[in-house]
Amino acid sequence: MPAAGDTVRLWTTQAVGIDPAPTEAGYIWDFSMLSPDMEVADTCVTVASTPLLYQFYFNNGFLYPEHQANYAVRGQDFSFQVLTVSDVYEYFKKDAQGFRNVGFGANVNGVPTSTRRLPPDWIHRFPLEYGDMDTSYSEFTLTVPTLFSFTQQQTRYNEVDGWGTLYLPADTFEVLRVKSTLDRVDSAYIEQFGQGLTFPEPQAIEYKWIAAGMDLPVLQINMTGGQATTARFHYSPDDITTGVVDTHAPQLRVWPNPAEGLAWISLPNGSWKDLIILDAGGREVLSTRIGGSGARTIALQTLESGVYSIIARGESGRQSARLVVQ
Repeated sequence: MPAAGDTVRLWTTQAVGIDPAPTEAGYIWDFSMLSPDMEVADTCVTVASTPLLYQFYFNNGFLYPEHQANYAVRGQDFSFQVLTVSDVYEYFKKDAQGFRNVGFGANVNGVPTSTRRLPPDWIHRFPLEYGDMDTSYSEFTLTVPTLFSFTQQQTRYNEVDGWGTLYLPADTFEVLRVKSTLDRVDSAYIEQFGQGLTFPEPQAIEYKWIAAGMDLPVLQINMTGGQATTARFHYSPDDITTGVVDTHAPQLRVWPNPAEGLAWISLPNGSWKDLIILDAGGREVLSTRIGGSGARTIALQTLESGVYSIIARGESGRQSARLVVQ
């Protein structure tokens, strides 16, 4: 997890049509098709550097030890009816027990305020191990005196539901996969009318791939109402240790495509060690040791009709291609 002073850079893209759910122990996730559309940066700042009136709960370990934060990150502004929330800072606490969001500071309708999550939202409990499951509840209330109040109640269900290898457009990681299911209910009360209303939000799911030594998940795919919406992922071509292929260099080719029974592959010049085929769910269905480069055949008789990923790996890096089996 990050610390004050860190700047974490990730790329975002649309995830419509992607199914992030398949997982198991020893799984291979191939998300090399993701396109880095827009770079975002989360800068972690010290709590003391945020507005003084925001720090009431989050920089007071004597009175509020559960909410004493380690760092803050600039959050999202939002508005609801007559409520306007701007200049937001989210506060986070991390220790040997886990990582949690303890609340936020914001300018609410022009008034600086400090808002705790009661209790804190446990994003992760440590240590993370395959098969772990936990549940946490949190809520917060924003109040504009004599006018309006807004409450959000949240239940988080976490499950470490897989581990294995993750392929991204420019990186490869050994990862744990964590699925976070978020059920939220919003409530609003308008004092002028003496009335309130409650409305549940569509269920949200965060699929997160976590790698050792990385500040944030190297890939996170968000789903809302059963549909994948966005993906945030690590993309750092200059730091690659597993090898990256120049997009202008010769590429792995497969023909005919679609194919039935037999296909040819052509490997560009280089040192290639193995070839694996993954089904649409990311499961390995075929693998073989190879050496060198050039053209060779692949027997497809054991594969059902569908779309597959063919991946060549070796000292020359990693290349992949799509194959449709009829």
